[in-house]
Amino acid sequence: MKIYIPHTAYPVTDKRELFILARPFFNEKGWDWNFKHQKESDPIIRRVDVMADADIVLLPFSINYYVKKGKIKEIEAVNRDCKQWNKKAYATVGGDFGMAFPEFSQITYFRMSGFRSQLSANNKGFPVGLSDHFQRLFQQDTITPLAKTPLPVIGFCGHATLSLSKRFKEIAKCVRENAKRFFQNPFRNDWEPLFASAYERAMLLSFFKDSNLVKTNFIYRNHYRAGAQTEAERTQTTLEYYTNIAQSDYVLCARGAGNFSVRFYETLMMGKIPVFVNTDCLLPFEDKINWKKHVVWIEWKDRKKIAQIVSDFHKGMSNEEFIQQQLENRKLWKETLSVKGMLEMIN
Repeated sequence: MKIYIPHTAYPVTDKRELFILARPFFNEKGWDWNFKHQKESDPIIRRVDVMADADIVLLPFSINYYVKKGKIKEIEAVNRDCKQWNKKAYATVGGDFGMAFPEFSQITYFRMSGFRSQLSANNKGFPVGLSDHFQRLFQQDTITPLAKTPLPVIGFCGHATLSLSKRFKEIAKCVRENAKRFFQNPFRNDWEPLFASAYERAMLLSFFKDSNLVKTNFIYRNHYRAGAQTEAERTQTTLEYYTNIAQSDYVLCARGAGNFSVRFYETLMMGKIPVFVNTDCLLPFEDKINWKKHVVWIEWKDRKKIAQIVSDFHKGMSNEEFIQQQLENRKLWKETLSVKGMLEMIN
């Protein structure tokens, strides 16, 4: 696979500024021609210096970066070149809020945040970039699946509270964001719904707690990452977080400040089954991945029936199918949602 990356002369002050699909071509010395994760048995992936020779084009920085730096004309130029050479380009949109950006005919935007009903088909879902914390924390590469038990064990460790003051603070953030967008353009369509994520997660957990159809394994945090301040505290709370997932069959995965769930991808990493609460979300590669085979799918309007839906899903699987599901979810994260896997998906 041959990849063209424009704008390699732009300074990179922090590697995290780069599109995750472009990062393997960048190292401490600058841009390289070779793909960092290349194995001898893999098809060759390399960078080329002429767009006409490329299979795909990757914009190295987020669209947010180009807009903030006043470099929209540079994107327009890439789009014109893509038209000339009949190439597809891919870029990323960052940030928690689902803001719309100027669009171009040849460029697809990958994004974690945003609302399907507000965005054009040019916007596609993208996974959260994660290191393999399962391998790092548990010193294993292959998971040991849990056997099926009569009642499903639902896990959750995170920020969830019924505090009304925190609920209003979260809603106020959405109001401020919408006010900012209104003064930019009052006729836009990308408004943030008023959503208090910690409160709504607590409500979802209460539906499980009130049911005798499931077992719960919940750790409630009053602050994001338990408010950890020191490295020792972060290490301890991280271990508690992933241990909670490891000791559960299913994990509640509902949106946070942005309309996506980091926990969703961490659950797949751990080989567990996400209980995915759909709030008008974008998921990665929906045209190629049948997500309903990997998750328990809950539409927002059905959230009060969440315990019953999970129970029915669990009852519908044999022990062998339940074990296989765990293995397949780990494989999906490790292979398909890896950088190399994603490049192969879009090629």
